[in-house]
Amino acid sequence: MSARGLIAPLVLAALVAACGGLTGQPKIDKAKMEAALDADLGGEGTCVILADRKTGFELYRYGSNGVCMTPLPPCSTFKVPNSLIGLELGIVTPTTVFKWDGKPEPIKAWETDADMRKALKESMVWWYQRVAAQVGHDRYVQKLKAFGYGDRNPDGPLTTFWLGPSVGGGLTISTRQQVQFLHRFYNGSLPVKPENAAFVQSIMVDETRGQSVISGKTGSCSTQPDRSRSVGWWVGRLKTPTRDLVFAASVEGATAPPGMEVERRLKDDLAKAGLWPQATE
Repeated sequence: MSARGLIAPLVLAALVAACGGLTGQPKIDKAKMEAALDADLGGEGTCVILADRKTGFELYRYGSNGVCMTPLPPCSTFKVPNSLIGLELGIVTPTTVFKWDGKPEPIKAWETDADMRKALKESMVWWYQRVAAQVGHDRYVQKLKAFGYGDRNPDGPLTTFWLGPSVGGGLTISTRQQVQFLHRFYNGSLPVKPENAAFVQSIMVDETRGQSVISGKTGSCSTQPDRSRSVGWWVGRLKTPTRDLVFAASVEGATAPPGMEVERRLKDDLAKAGLWPQATE
């Protein structure tokens, strides 16, 4: 290869190694991140990806490429695109309130009337099942294709297709695909009205520490028909004075922690790696 032919690969390698050269963000201390995840979330079925919010450039990956590309049911992380779809189709507005039907729910906090903000925060399955019943299969096919979401296939019962094979759900998405979707969502490149994207982003805000804000959605469900294995998800955005990242974390296995536990542990790990402020007493 000529000297000229060597220049481009060498320059690209240098930029990729620096990370900030392509994204304008400081390098991630991969050793610290790796050590924290090894202790708290590590395992054969774990994938954590951090990417630049603006470019989608992958800045850090924990777990093998195969694990990070494994199709998994989105579980309750599907409430993010489902919220957008409901708003886009005019099925709901930011102020629409669905009335609880009075029947017992598996979680006591779900036994109440709710608008989308409350339904997302409490992860109310029944609320989004009402949205799904009005969207219908064919419109889900259209929207999932337009969003480039996962395998784009809402196979299974209309009100459970995102909740895994134990309830007949066939929709899948990999951890890397979650990050790609979030990049488009937060970068304004999804085919949705800006005001709808902005509203869903606002109700995903989870915690603020100083000038740093983390947003996200958890999810948990079985990955096998017999419920012998499950996945815990946490996906979202981390914005600090020096960084703007989208992220997705999944832990799949026979003893996988639920999404809320994945969230708790990953917050701690982000803080240990210097990406997110330590919690104050």
